Amino acid sequence: MEPEEAVRQLEYAIDASLDETGQRTAAGYRPTFERVADRGDGKAVYQLACDLAGEVAAGDCPRPAEANATAERVLGDRAYTDGGA
Repeated sequence: MEPEEAVRQLEYAIDASLDETGQRTAAGYRPTFERVADRGDGKAVYQLACDLAGEVAAGDCPRPAEANATAERVLGDRAYTDGGA
């Protein structure tokens, strides 16, 4: 998954789950997705999108710092499970 697609998917999740405008909110995650794409791969971006969308569906809208922490966990998990590839 490309970072742009991940942001778009979060826009939809936020629009459907929260009283916030998804486009404005999800745009704040773009740098996080781009960093994950640079350090990981499309699967890592997808995992991050799924994790953040799950939080949104549960009624939470992670702040960018929280999204960064989730990204670091995703990247760390991938390094241990598949050598980071």
